[in-house]
Amino acid sequence: MNRVMNNLSSLIFLGIISVFSSFGQTGPAGVGSSATNVLWLKADAGTSTSTNNAPVASWTDQSGNGVVLSQSTAIQQPLYVSSLMNGFPAIEFDNNNGTGQNDFFSAPDNPIFDNTNGYSFFTVTRMKGFGNAQSIISKRINVGNQEAFMIFFYSANELTIDIDDDNNRFANNTPSIINTNKIYDVFYDGTLTSTQRTTVYDQEQLLITSAESSATIADKNSPLIVGATHTNDPRAFNGYISEIIMYRTKVNDAQRTIINNHLSAKYDIPLSSNDFYAGDNPANGNYDRNISGIGKDASGGSNPQFDPSTCAGMGIQSVAGLDNMDYILAGHAFPANSEITTDVAGITGINVSRWQRIWYIDVTNTGAANTTTMTFDMSDAGMAGVNLGTVSNYILIYRPGQTGAWTEVATANSITGDQILFANQSLTLDGYYTLATKDFTVSPLPVELVHFDATLADRQVALGWQTASELNSNYFDVLRSGDGQNWSSIGTVPAKGSSQSSIDYSLADATPLTGVSYYRLKEVDLNGSFHLSDIRSINNSPKENRVKIYPNPTSKGWVTIVSDEPISSLFVYDALGKVVFEATINSDDTYLLDAQSFESGMYWINLNGEHYKLIVR
Repeated sequence: MNRVMNNLSSLIFLGIISVFSSFGQTGPAGVGSSATNVLWLKADAGTSTSTNNAPVASWTDQSGNGVVLSQSTAIQQPLYVSSLMNGFPAIEFDNNNGTGQNDFFSAPDNPIFDNTNGYSFFTVTRMKGFGNAQSIISKRINVGNQEAFMIFFYSANELTIDIDDDNNRFANNTPSIINTNKIYDVFYDGTLTSTQRTTVYDQEQLLITSAESSATIADKNSPLIVGATHTNDPRAFNGYISEIIMYRTKVNDAQRTIINNHLSAKYDIPLSSNDFYAGDNPANGNYDRNISGIGKDASGGSNPQFDPSTCAGMGIQSVAGLDNMDYILAGHAFPANSEITTDVAGITGINVSRWQRIWYIDVTNTGAANTTTMTFDMSDAGMAGVNLGTVSNYILIYRPGQTGAWTEVATANSITGDQILFANQSLTLDGYYTLATKDFTVSPLPVELVHFDATLADRQVALGWQTASELNSNYFDVLRSGDGQNWSSIGTVPAKGSSQSSIDYSLADATPLTGVSYYRLKEVDLNGSFHLSDIRSINNSPKENRVKIYPNPTSKGWVTIVSDEPISSLFVYDALGKVVFEATINSDDTYLLDAQSFESGMYWINLNGEHYKLIVR
């Protein structure tokens, strides 16, 4: 939403701006920050691949703490499933219980995961079957050894919890059901009396409160594990994991409810109670993305603001009127954002335009009107690089339905950096909100880039990108770097100037650098302003292209393996990880593999420490 914002320069609101910028909640659904939200794994971000049914070698958390969970053994890598719950991806674990076969990820010990008196876990799973211990997430060396926590399905298919070793292990007393999408929350609060310290929720329904003797979790020298109880335990997880959120504090009740509304809308999993967001309903347009919120629970716990980065460009901060059981939640339905000049009825001005991205805002108000500051951030909305214009041109617009004329709600009060603020907004109406400008010639918007891709083929790098809309664009300068810091141009491509339709562009780098190359686009407007795209990388090292295996697939015959380097060792594994062939060669760069005795199926060829797939028909 930050592309169309204009600001009023009013020093009265600088204090509000400072508070919002300094204390913005950047965690999931606008709850917490990287200091408390220590892990955020979601299958729609941070995976080493986004190809359906491809093995996932690593999963990087999105909390800002840079935790990378990985699996270097090919046969123990889970699979990426591109669409499972409500069109969002998941990670599939294969239920192979053989030693050295089960899928899981691990990360080294990190003190942010213990040394605390509080935990909050939110998990989104779908089980395909149950059996022995099947762990969603754990931190331990083995049974009761350096164990900070473990959340797993165990006896009677019940979710089972360990906190600080397994001395107070308990189950939720409600069997889980296969092929059912579930949101489970687990909380630990060492500041409470021992009988009240641990709770489990199932989609906002409290299932159990259990005792925990430990008032704090000491430092545990153990790895973090997803999909297994510990690293050398073959008991496999049989199902899908879409999201894991972890805090090193006990979030309050309002924050719990907001996060569960976020997950419920995203994955289309109904809540048992406290559903305060109707934007995810089909009748309202399925505004399922990036739901964030402010609110206050009956117990007094609150979440008074959320940062624009959590809601794809729009943030809200409570100024006054946030009473018990008041909630304001917002979400959108637009993966890409752009400046459009259509569907602008009701907006006054000379050259009217608005953002394509619209937010559905759901207001639950039990008392005094909620007064807020609304912030639109250009970068967080995917619209970085624009020079903001006259503040009075930028307006907040609203309509009660998905179509129809817009109502001008307010004129912007202030601009700071690339953020536009609307101060003292009384939010009372459910409906659709976005940002507009009365004159886009004074307040220009840059090109909206849909995608920018770099692929390596035949020792050349093919660069392709698409724009959703353009306004006064001049040309694209394609930049390359060997270190990600020092850039040079490898070519320019003329832009189309102004357009409201999708346009495809391409350029080939016929002589890429040896090793890793980085690429980015510099989009230059007619007035000389420019915008830099995200960076793409390509590995053109000899290792990436040194091996040819043919024929592949093969029909149980001879397979030729050609390498640019001498072949020192060769191992062939079947799909279960069993070695079916091995050879020490030392010098030749060509090897004939006899696959006549191989059964039909998939095999992995380990050549000089690298894995290559072989299909035998």
